[in-house]
Amino acid sequence: MFVYERDDITVQGFQVRPGLTVTSGEQQPPQDLTEVRVFLAFQIAGGVGLLVVLLTALFAPKVYRHFTWLNFCITWLIYCISYILLAFTGQQTSPKPPAYPLCLAQASLIYAAPVLVAMSTFALVLQLWFTLSNAMRPPKKQATRRDYFRNTILLVGPYIAWLGFVIAILVIGTLHPDTVQRAGHFVYCTIEGGKAGNITAIFVAAILLIMVGLDIYIAAVLYRNWRALRGSDRPGQIPFSLIVRVAIFSLVCVVGIGCAFVFLSNVSYFAGNIIISLMPLIAFLVFGTQKDIVDAWLFWRR
Repeated sequence: MFVYERDDITVQGFQVRPGLTVTSGEQQPPQDLTEVRVFLAFQIAGGVGLLVVLLTALFAPKVYRHFTWLNFCITWLIYCISYILLAFTGQQTSPKPPAYPLCLAQASLIYAAPVLVAMSTFALVLQLWFTLSNAMRPPKKQATRRDYFRNTILLVGPYIAWLGFVIAILVIGTLHPDTVQRAGHFVYCTIEGGKAGNITAIFVAAILLIMVGLDIYIAAVLYRNWRALRGSDRPGQIPFSLIVRVAIFSLVCVVGIGCAFVFLSNVSYFAGNIIISLMPLIAFLVFGTQKDIVDAWLFWRR
């Protein structure tokens, strides 16, 4: 989920990486494109899976999901699109560097995408907590103004943070166009120097640490009140399967937190790129394989 960078060497105005040569302003792609292919395969598989799940939740009559769950899927789709922009335009591994506007656009999107998905995942956990809290209180007759305000924040908040990062990176890249380059072993465009990636990683790690703390608190509350909740007249408001899946994905996010600090230390391009590309696929497998969704896909068995 995180963006990281490594220092490159500048030779006569061109960016050079180990194993690459530069001739007449061109970047020679690596002979082995396995990393690029694996990266794109995971991103596309995760994106297509999440799109199918989202459409199923929107149009299948027997599938209902809260807007925070739907928003979670949408943000991960944006994440996937951000990372495969070069492939869309056919400039993934071309010897000629990508067009500057395209490279700047992708750099701004991939630095902001982890912020977007971290915030939407946090919103999903917050909504789970609000649902649990409501189940332990007397039922309300109607939604209050406070409920509408809270829901608005849960829906819009991730996009506000995302847009802030997009604009900030666009400004940096516009002021320093020479720092915008295709990096990550020809996988995506970045801003040279590492500061933008470090800020993103630290912000996302902070959000995910708070989210994991809330997950632990929710688990403790459930443990103390499970019998009462099971005996209440509204247990269906808390699907146990959703609680389990949120917990599983939170564990994955713990791995992501560790990866953030690994990336900050510039340890490995390949490992980082694979984890970046696997996250949407993991999100699809965790949240897109629930029984009602699978039943909607297997319509011929009805």
